Amino acid sequence: MAEGEQIVSETSPGTSPGLPSSPPPSPSFLRPLRTRAFFHVWLAQLISQSGDFIFEVALIWLVLELTGSVVDIAIIVTGTLLPSVLLGPFLGVYVDRWDRRKILVATNVGEGIVVAILAFLVLSGHDSMALLFGIVLLLGTGGRLVMVATEAYVPSLVPVEDLGPTNSLLSLSGSLNQIVGLSLGGVFVALLGVTLPIEYDAITFFVAALLLSLVPSPKAPSTSPRPASAPSLFRELREGLSFLRQNRFLVELIGIGMIVNFFGNGLSALFAPYASYVLHGGPTVYGLLGAFVAAGSIVGAAVIGKMNTRKSAGRYLFAGGIGIGLSILLVGFATSTPVAFALMLSFGITMAVANLPMLTLLQAKVPDRLRGRVMAAFFSLVVATGPAGPLALGWIAERWSISAAFLLAGIAVTSVLAVGALTMKELRTVEY
Repeated sequence: MAEGEQIVSETSPGTSPGLPSSPPPSPSFLRPLRTRAFFHVWLAQLISQSGDFIFEVALIWLVLELTGSVVDIAIIVTGTLLPSVLLGPFLGVYVDRWDRRKILVATNVGEGIVVAILAFLVLSGHDSMALLFGIVLLLGTGGRLVMVATEAYVPSLVPVEDLGPTNSLLSLSGSLNQIVGLSLGGVFVALLGVTLPIEYDAITFFVAALLLSLVPSPKAPSTSPRPASAPSLFRELREGLSFLRQNRFLVELIGIGMIVNFFGNGLSALFAPYASYVLHGGPTVYGLLGAFVAAGSIVGAAVIGKMNTRKSAGRYLFAGGIGIGLSILLVGFATSTPVAFALMLSFGITMAVANLPMLTLLQAKVPDRLRGRVMAAFFSLVVATGPAGPLALGWIAERWSISAAFLLAGIAVTSVLAVGALTMKELRTVEY
């Protein structure tokens, strides 16, 4: 068997071995929503994320007010990323062992409790950098577990031909929440302070858990759970890593992802200082920067969701990735708020074009019994360099300028994607 052939050894959902295949139906956003289980997952995410983005504005602005330091913001952003790198592969093992719906319910409840505790501590004046760092570590762990469980769970709810529209639909709703959450979050923080947005986020976690608890858990097609012994844990972890290693296009994608995420995650530490020190705006401008990114993501997801990318996912990755790099590069020159908003819109469009076909490709290629482990290990490797990005770009921003940090990131991302498009044939031509 040639390298990579094992990825199609299992029959895809909705196909019958030995029978002639019929043309796949046209992409549709409505078909997935007619599936009761997926509708509940989508609605739970919609509600939970409505609080997440408001919380994000409140948290970052709280740090900016407490310290006024770009590096301190970078430290908090790094705390949100560390669990993905350190715990992600191990979380994937348990996502494959346990009922994925129950994981989503329990994790949402846990995150709601953590955020409620944070709201109480901020209200009582006991907030500090050490406390905030501990909180974001917990929330980063919960967020990664929810992401891996959702991405592994969704392909069992819809047929493979609907995975593209399904992922676009999840992205669309997330981006819509980002627009509303970041826009209103900036206004709420400016008018009311940070406590009420944090309290609202806690409530949304509990509502999401309730919605997910109403969905009957389908029979898992994977193997039965095994005892949580250390040898079994690491053996299962190696199975996921082995799948990645045996498929060249995934190795190439991880290589690109590690470099792009170093700079991409670094940018998340720059937006609030950029809004304040370069655009001379407040939390409202900071929130609107993210809202325009989300608006672009909606446009990109709407377009990609209606297209058949099964034979062209790699080409979309490279085209979108180069667009991301150019958008970041131009932000380094932008000192006007309208121009910055336009570039954020472009940034969001190109992110959707690059990322959504890749997510669908990964879900379609990985067998269900391995999906949690493979996807967790994949994303952990992709973001392995991410925690260093905010610290590095934050240091560059303080030593030279915020604009210089954007320029460096844009040049790096554009160059890496352009070289990859020319040299990475497996990734450029991969199909599912």
